[in-house]
Amino acid sequence: MNIFKRGMVAGAALFIISSLGCVTQATDVTITVASSTLQNVTRVTDNRFRKSSVRVSPDGTKLLYCEANETDPNVTLYLNDFRIMLLRDVNISAKTPLVNDPSYGPVWFDDNSGFAYVAYEGSGSKLVKSSIAGGGKTYISRISVGDADANPSVRGDMILCDTLVGGVRQLASLKDNGTQITILGEGEQPSWHPDGSKFVFIRRTQEQRGNRTFYPSSVYEMDIISNQVTQIYAAVINEKDGIAESCFRPSYSADGRYILFSKGIDVHLASISTKTETKGGFFGRLASTTRSKVNISERRQHLFLMNSDGTNLTQLTSGNVHVFSPTWGANNEIFFISNVQNATEIWKAYLNL
Repeated sequence: MNIFKRGMVAGAALFIISSLGCVTQATDVTITVASSTLQNVTRVTDNRFRKSSVRVSPDGTKLLYCEANETDPNVTLYLNDFRIMLLRDVNISAKTPLVNDPSYGPVWFDDNSGFAYVAYEGSGSKLVKSSIAGGGKTYISRISVGDADANPSVRGDMILCDTLVGGVRQLASLKDNGTQITILGEGEQPSWHPDGSKFVFIRRTQEQRGNRTFYPSSVYEMDIISNQVTQIYAAVINEKDGIAESCFRPSYSADGRYILFSKGIDVHLASISTKTETKGGFFGRLASTTRSKVNISERRQHLFLMNSDGTNLTQLTSGNVHVFSPTWGANNEIFFISNVQNATEIWKAYLNL
């Protein structure tokens, strides 16, 4: 049973979505949401199947997502385990299977009637478009743009995607009929700006710090005319713990003023006190006792919001769960996926901007 609580922490009102954790944990698993920014948090689906890649139609009424026929959160899934589903009403969990073959990354066309996605066939992947009403399958890229086309984003008749070229994820643009393919540079997970003049994306870099190599994934923006690239958010490198942040799925709000994304952060799980005794002297008498405390943390994905210029970064969710695949709906609604209660379900909330 879901429990919604409103409390006060450090002077800020919070919503807490609680559920029983796994049997090895003594405390509840929670998503904590700063209610001054994120409000009316509700669950959309409730079938416990593993989900990913949520996308809301431009008119805000329907929802595409991917689902695997698996409920166990500990089972490793691959991209070809997923199929595309449709919610014809974002407020009702009844689903309609749209693509029965291995498929991933659905994204809507501007007129709400069609969608593009990644079809996995044999050893490769291709971009395909289809109709919400009648199905069907029309190849956008009969020959793959690269070795592994993925993450399409549509604006008018232009599609952005990323693909593997020489072992590196590269951004590409092409017409929705597969022509005018252009490689734009290194990056992945592109998403158009509402006016079509630029797009936001993720770029993974290699950073050398002393004798250590880190691979942070940061948020960037590219002007579609000049191809000028600007870093919007720089992933933080924690040299002490040997960890670099990874960002995922950035996208603009409808007015282009904000960017929503997820990133991996360290979540504190427990503190363990230890005691070390050193014996010495005559007859093994106790010479010294050393006490220390070890903090146990694990990496979790959570939602973040920032201005489109990278300022005013706000963490929207926290807690010992994953919150990922964020996307914008209509009227400042957002949708996302979380594994709270060990069930990977779709949630929605209102962003008070």
